[in-house]
Amino acid sequence: MANFVLSTHMTNGDVLPFLRLASALRRRGHQATLVTHGVFAPLAEKSGIAFRGIDKPEEYTEIMKDLYMMEDPLNKPDLYEDYQRKYYSKEKFQQEYDILTELCQEEGSVLICKERDGFVAMIVSEMMQVPIVTGVLAPSYVTQLHIWEELGLDFAISLINTFRSDLGLSPVSSWTSWMGAVKKNIGFWHESFDAAVEAPEWALKVDTVGFPLADAIEYEPLPIDLLDFIHAGEPPLLITGGTGKMIKPSFYQAAIEGVKLLGQRTILVTRHEEFIHGELPDHIRWYRILPLASVYPLVGGVIHHGGIGTITGAMTAAVPQLALAADTDRPDNGMRIKHLGIGDYLPPLQWEPTLIANAMKGIQTSAVKERCRQLAKVMEDHDTMAAACTAMESVIGKPDYAIASDQLSADYVAAQFQQSSRSVVTEPDHRLDAINQSLSAGKRSLLSQWLVQRQLGNHPLPLKEALYE
Repeated sequence: MANFVLSTHMTNGDVLPFLRLASALRRRGHQATLVTHGVFAPLAEKSGIAFRGIDKPEEYTEIMKDLYMMEDPLNKPDLYEDYQRKYYSKEKFQQEYDILTELCQEEGSVLICKERDGFVAMIVSEMMQVPIVTGVLAPSYVTQLHIWEELGLDFAISLINTFRSDLGLSPVSSWTSWMGAVKKNIGFWHESFDAAVEAPEWALKVDTVGFPLADAIEYEPLPIDLLDFIHAGEPPLLITGGTGKMIKPSFYQAAIEGVKLLGQRTILVTRHEEFIHGELPDHIRWYRILPLASVYPLVGGVIHHGGIGTITGAMTAAVPQLALAADTDRPDNGMRIKHLGIGDYLPPLQWEPTLIANAMKGIQTSAVKERCRQLAKVMEDHDTMAAACTAMESVIGKPDYAIASDQLSADYVAAQFQQSSRSVVTEPDHRLDAINQSLSAGKRSLLSQWLVQRQLGNHPLPLKEALYE
């Protein structure tokens, strides 16, 4: 039996896949502890898994309210930096670090984290030499890291490097370097999603295990008045924009106006009342919160924000879907829906009531419904959690799957020399001396040879290859 420690953050779509994985690992006889926002404690208890909270429910409510600050870091960098200053403090890093290091004291520990925001877990893996596996939740994330680097975006690396320095670790040069130091990544989507849009050669390498389908405990009873509404006629539509506020404010009103033109009965789910303007007609019923896993099989179509969790739920229920998608992974997810023939995708410039109504008519055809049923059957026949658990079990007792400090150090040195080669005058970086001292004698010798060859203009191998291959 191994000791699995799972770390994740943010919305239902980010947390539930890891809760389901923890539950599956427990059923296979392992110990599994989920470390995330305290608001998920009741669901973890229902699942029978151990839980450690990193905040209080009221703090999580504030995070969800502030997610709009992360909506567009390219065009609104100041807002994004405000979010980082508020929630990426040294104290918060330290709190999670202490929890994870405590849980990983047991022999046979394995860390599992969500890519990118699992950076505290990645630091613990490096410090304690605990094997680590990252879970990637959407295909676009395998390419975003490289794009960020090309654009010169920091995305909290500076803040994280300050925390690393406090722990005596060398800085990391970029997200691509850091994620590249993780030796096992799994993708929580089915291979059919990969086939819809081909990934470039340089994308982060992941092993897809399938969509993380909802556990039985997530299929909760629905309100009686909702069931009466659903069964009063043809299956209604569903509008949902996920649990957070990282969504364009026009999403809900655009979707509402579109279904008004259709005249179809609709269930609207959002806990954020400020997104709803004016009175709703009788054929649209608004609920703040519903167990969506129980709703999907009862509706005739879904209008959503392009979140991968919502897409998974609709695909499982064989329901056509329209993604009004903007930002993060959502446009890419929307394009995959369209290419698979199970729905459509409209970017923000096309969020017009007539276009939305026409798109919904176009996906409620017998051909689209049949395609939805075909893919739902494929998902039903595939055991995602068995594949995911097997991947996790493959690293038990293997410290080679921990993050290696010397590899990150070499990447940082290479990045600094590359940067200095572009400048006529540079300030000395004393961190390079510290990194040099952290390398073994053999690797310091290789580094010296590499620098000599570089100064002679002999174009040596990339530094990582020179030191490690």
